[in-house]
Amino acid sequence: MSTTRPAVTALRPWSLARRSATLREHVRARRVIGLPHEELFLDVLDGALARTHRVRPEDLDVWARLVALVEEHPELSHTLPACAASANLVGLALLGDAEDHAALSGLVDELGHKRLARLQHRYGTALETDSRLPMTSAALRRILAPGLARRLAAHPRTACRSGTIDDTCLRAAHALLLQGVNRTWTVPRLDSVEEFVDIAAHGTINEWRHHVAMIIADPWSPYVERIIELARQVGKSHAARVITAVVALCRDQELATGALAVPHAPHPATRRSRHLGGRAAP
Repeated sequence: MSTTRPAVTALRPWSLARRSATLREHVRARRVIGLPHEELFLDVLDGALARTHRVRPEDLDVWARLVALVEEHPELSHTLPACAASANLVGLALLGDAEDHAALSGLVDELGHKRLARLQHRYGTALETDSRLPMTSAALRRILAPGLARRLAAHPRTACRSGTIDDTCLRAAHALLLQGVNRTWTVPRLDSVEEFVDIAAHGTINEWRHHVAMIIADPWSPYVERIIELARQVGKSHAARVITAVVALCRDQELATGALAVPHAPHPATRRSRHLGGRAAP
């Protein structure tokens, strides 16, 4: 007599697919109303839910939390931007299609970098399964992926806007990195090329935010100059280019903030004295 057990049906993917299909029907019914300010958000949600079948078994927890978030707000009124921002973050992390980058660019056009980053940080954190924020870290890696411009240029939906989307993604990543950052955070200094390469390749968004905190505390400090020098030593790598660009964005933001707060303010590097190690004095 055979002792082979009958195959066990994987109910969870089926359940999530059914719930996603129900939500898509609701989204499309809302789309029929044709409210101009909702069109982009509904398209982002529909595009994410349509790919439920591609979610890997190990990512079902995150996807289930996204589905539950959308189900929690059936009217999709004032929460629609938050739901769309969350769906885009999860789509980037788990799938990373060209349409996810295009959706990110569209959301930035609609909401602005800062508001989108605030929504993705606030609602995305609740979708995480780990305090190290692996989903957000994965999304950030996709946003800053090497060769992104070439991949976008080769895709028919993004070819004509590949350069614009690539630049928007960099600025969106910078805005997301700044969420929840406290300028008083400190971490051990990066003092070797090996450390620089390791944190660029294997760091989490929490680790990156701590180093960004030291950058925005004084974007012209000796420590920041040291980071730029390490990037130069790495050579023409993608990670070096990204980190150099992030430093430049932090400096631009500091200049803009200083110009608004104090008209004709001197260069930020001369406004504050510094402690050893590059930290700005109060």
